[in-house]
Amino acid sequence: MNAGLVIRAATASDVRELHGLFVKHSTAAQTDEKVNRYRDRLDRLVDSWDHRIVVAEIDGQTLGYAAAQDYGPPSGEDRSVARMHDLWVAPEARGRGAGRALFNDVRNWAQDERRIGVLQWQSSQVAADFYERLGLADASGDGTNFELAVHLPQTEG
Repeated sequence: MNAGLVIRAATASDVRELHGLFVKHSTAAQTDEKVNRYRDRLDRLVDSWDHRIVVAEIDGQTLGYAAAQDYGPPSGEDRSVARMHDLWVAPEARGRGAGRALFNDVRNWAQDERRIGVLQWQSSQVAADFYERLGLADASGDGTNFELAVHLPQTEG
């Protein structure tokens, strides 16, 4: 990990800066209505018991963030299913360990703090190489939109 890199829980005071980063770095390929609605609700979700929203920063500069949601267990199951809604690092900060650290934080939250059996998310082709470097495989096989699931180990609890 990059020296000085801090991963911490997001607060309501982070939301305005995160929105500014989205606007600054958005492209036509990133205009997804569901994603935009989720991002618009961040201020209400940072303190929600069923969400894990974290930011990556160095020397007080925000590099990116990740957001995941625990949907609870499916009927008849005792382990939850969670979805990572976003994992985003500013283009100029990529390759410095922030993405890996954000992903690991969400994975640890799912694995250690919640009763989550599966963590799922979709990824653009642009991010596919990043997830493959983390040792994850493209489960959809379509080459453009990845549906990935991390099957977390069962724990006593």
